[in-house]
Amino acid sequence: MTAAPAFTVLVNSSDGFEDCWAPFFTLYCRYWPQAREPVLLNTERKDYRHENVALQCTRVQPEGQPRLTWSACLLAALDQVQTPLVLYFQEDYFIDCPVQDKQVRAAAAYMHAHPEVKHIALTDIGSEGPHPDHSEPWLQEIRQQARYRMSTQAALWRVDTLKSYLVPQENGWMFEIFGTWRAQRRREIFLRVRNRAVDRQPPIHYLHTGIVKGQWLPGMEDVFRRNGIQIDFARRGWYVHKPAWRRQVETARRLMSDPGYALRQFSAKLMPTWRP
Repeated sequence: MTAAPAFTVLVNSSDGFEDCWAPFFTLYCRYWPQAREPVLLNTERKDYRHENVALQCTRVQPEGQPRLTWSACLLAALDQVQTPLVLYFQEDYFIDCPVQDKQVRAAAAYMHAHPEVKHIALTDIGSEGPHPDHSEPWLQEIRQQARYRMSTQAALWRVDTLKSYLVPQENGWMFEIFGTWRAQRRREIFLRVRNRAVDRQPPIHYLHTGIVKGQWLPGMEDVFRRNGIQIDFARRGWYVHKPAWRRQVETARRLMSDPGYALRQFSAKLMPTWRP
């Protein structure tokens, strides 16, 4: 009898990023050949097939309905996951070195054995440190008040936990900021895998991230060239790094797409929170 999969791989995307799917799955297969888990590609209406991956497209956008928000699309995709754990990716997390398969599976096994653990991050990107030691020496804690405690980088999640933090009207920027504020008020265990002592590589490594504000991150050309992937970079162009103040203004604009909602979230943040 075939054992049930330990988790489902969810690649969160949208139809406008179709040009990322072929290079993503090419690198996924090359650098994680041991992966055998079911794969869901979160799309709106489009379908996609890859010769080396048995994947299904979620196609979450109802015909004739207003376009779903980022969070609503993700909620609809999670409704299709049939395992209690999900390994979250986005389509521009272009893996550029071998995945540490044993560590990923150890993290999944640890979550199955410890239901109180809700999330284990698998990259060195996302929540900001310091990260206190955990009882298991290969794991570290994500502090209750950590900045970006709620991160969309590659990680294992309990499906019900991730769904509980999603609010349908939020975009991705809202989810990370407002979701972090929500996470800081809930006494749940979030962990991360400690980087290896030898090369300080996380279990899953990629440039952060392949596409920024709809444009290619400088450095992706080298990653694709080394892996024999050809793509028309001119279609999106190259992202030019902006001063910190400019990035903060752009983020604030996205957070304030619904000013009344943002104000309610900020008011809730000011209420007393639990601290360890």
